[in-house]
Amino acid sequence: MVNEDGPEMSQEKLEALVKDMEIMLAEVEQLKIHCTKQTEEVNQVVQDLRRENKELSQKYEYICRDLKEAKETIAQLQDTKFAFESKERQAQKLNRQL
Repeated sequence: MVNEDGPEMSQEKLEALVKDMEIMLAEVEQLKIHCTKQTEEVNQVVQDLRRENKELSQKYEYICRDLKEAKETIAQLQDTKFAFESKERQAQKLNRQL
């Protein structure tokens, strides 16, 4: 740098620059520590969400299976009901004929 005293930087300016650089390095280190903590927290949240997603997927599969079984049971019960009603109508016809 060129200044009024000559091409070289004064000792005072150089010390101020070194002090500023030390402050900046300390701030960078603090930011690094902060970012590392945040990264760890985010990784933990991601792991928790993955676990929760897996659990929800399993529950969804169980619910789908249970729903399918319930629909099959309802269909069987309806078939049984229709068969019973048909037999009941046949019995009523026979009773009328007698």
